[in-house]
Amino acid sequence: MNIEGFFQKLGLDEKETKVLTIVIRIGSQPASIIAKNAKLDRTTTYRLLKQLCDRKILAHSKKNGITVFYLKKVSDIENYLNDQKKKINELSQEYKELAPELLALQGSVQEIPKIQIYEGHSQLETFYTDIVNRAVEQKLLLIRILGSNTFSQKLERKELGDIIENFKKNMAEKKIEADILIAQGNLTREWISELHSLKDIEKLPAAGGATNVILVGDTVFMVSFRDFPVGMRIDHPDIAQTMHFLFDMCRK
Repeated sequence: MNIEGFFQKLGLDEKETKVLTIVIRIGSQPASIIAKNAKLDRTTTYRLLKQLCDRKILAHSKKNGITVFYLKKVSDIENYLNDQKKKINELSQEYKELAPELLALQGSVQEIPKIQIYEGHSQLETFYTDIVNRAVEQKLLLIRILGSNTFSQKLERKELGDIIENFKKNMAEKKIEADILIAQGNLTREWISELHSLKDIEKLPAAGGATNVILVGDTVFMVSFRDFPVGMRIDHPDIAQTMHFLFDMCRK
């Protein structure tokens, strides 16, 4: 421990520490002399001296019409420490009283949903990869899928077999299961059936305007299949909670 290190721990910056050390060493002097010894310009030195006086570490007075700065006594530094300790104690008490309001304020602003769009067949694999990655991030062992019925399993004249197979493989490697419901019917949804195994996931509709909703914890993934498929990811706990509720209602 040295004097400069102590002053910096006291909350003084490098220049304040330098000026204070000079004043202690050379005694009562005007700003010009202190600036010369500290190798700082007079304006900067005067500002630093005033800051130290405002903290009541240094004092100033007139001597032959010139303002001089000095340390009254070494114990003034201890007085400064005691003042800071008193302020910290007061702030600590205020914090205890205000903590409930701070917590309430933290939750008063609604979180804005984060949305990502996946456009076209080329981004479908990224869409399904992100589903698995999001489940891993949240340490989930189960995701939920609600698919609509359709006439065809083809998209842009290209089957989704390889994409779905990669999705299934990725899920299996991460030991993630899927709870899957399919809404049956064409123009009207007449009933809902359940897939009992991830192995049957290729039965999910993937064409003709079908839409699949995948619930991954606090994230909702949706994909709509037409000639040009569009996927969407929504990160928002409240929206996800609502979708989980709807999923439960569909099952009932």
